[in-house]
Amino acid sequence: MKGHADEPQAPTPSSAVRTSSGIAALAALALLAWNYPFAVGAAAVLAGVLFMHEFGHFAAARAVGMKVTDFFLGFGPRLWSFRRGETTYGLRALPLGAYVRVIGMSSGDAVEPGDEHRAYRVKSYPRRLLVVCAGSLMHLVMALIAYVVLHAALGAPSLDEHRWQVAEVMSQRDGVVLPAASAGISPGDRIVGVNGADTEDWNAFVSQVQALPGEPVLLEIDRDGTLLVVATTLAADPETGRGLLGVRAAQAVTYETAGLPTATVRAFADLGRAIGDSVLGIWSLFANFGDVIDRIVSPPGDPSANDNLGMRPLGVFGIVDLASDTSWGWSERALMFAMVNVFLGVFNMVPVPPFDGGHVAIATYERWRERGGRERYFSDPRALAPVVAVVVTALALLAIGLLYLDIANPIDL
Repeated sequence: MKGHADEPQAPTPSSAVRTSSGIAALAALALLAWNYPFAVGAAAVLAGVLFMHEFGHFAAARAVGMKVTDFFLGFGPRLWSFRRGETTYGLRALPLGAYVRVIGMSSGDAVEPGDEHRAYRVKSYPRRLLVVCAGSLMHLVMALIAYVVLHAALGAPSLDEHRWQVAEVMSQRDGVVLPAASAGISPGDRIVGVNGADTEDWNAFVSQVQALPGEPVLLEIDRDGTLLVVATTLAADPETGRGLLGVRAAQAVTYETAGLPTATVRAFADLGRAIGDSVLGIWSLFANFGDVIDRIVSPPGDPSANDNLGMRPLGVFGIVDLASDTSWGWSERALMFAMVNVFLGVFNMVPVPPFDGGHVAIATYERWRERGGRERYFSDPRALAPVVAVVVTALALLAIGLLYLDIANPIDL
């Protein structure tokens, strides 16, 4: 409530707390951005993804005539907000997502009499479905755009079985200093020649290096299509007497782009495959829940925690950690962005409240109870309260467990 112009109001304790909390949050974010720019960037993208999910609900609700009272980024204490029209927009202290409040989401919600015609619960079944599915649809749209950009501009990565590239550069082994790091070799480089001899084949490269212990060599390196010549002196293995450079290899990655029409067709195909993979992944998560728990309770540094990465669950910290890896290119980041969006979109449609799929299930059940021209049926939200409590508790415990797993046994690609 505003005061008179000639009677300035003193800050209230709550406003002072919000101001200090906002300053502290900005200071912490600035410190993280200075020390971990890639990680903060990845976290910001993830926050943006969650924002777009809620924006999907917001836009759909407004489009079908529902009243939206709140649209906030984050949870917890309010830091800043403003009101435009009938909706309050703002930021809250905990950057753990976003939320939109639509009036009348259940029969138990109190709604002003003049707003009842704009409540979620009185709208038709198709309109309710559109609103609750809009968040997941937004994820799929973002994934499709990422796939198109990947195929049309960045280049879709694929493994080349007939070529190899440097996967890791080692500085020493068993106390022997290795020259690869000091020679400037980097992950992703392709060493195509040693002293003029062709080493496109990995076995040919190993033979050339092992035959020249302690010898100066000229290495021909293909780095993103640019040919470099690097001089270095190989180390010698004290046990076998063989030459050592200090690199580990992996299959080479190639990147292919296409015209926009072809890229769009490939993007839709990728989206379909990703949806199928996400459904199977979610099914595997529940079907093999015992294995998931075993991984979560594994001690730090346990190699078995990352056996069979296809079954290894990944939390928010793990996603940010992988995406902030400086060895990743934009193609890999775009691919992960698309895959994460597809998974979130599919996971949100699990037909259990409080997921969006739970709202779909409730709306569908209500529609079924109205079959044959019966009067409008409203489900009792109190009957679902225990289910919501159990699911929210399980998700919180799973999130904490995955945070531990991501930190104690991170994925090392």
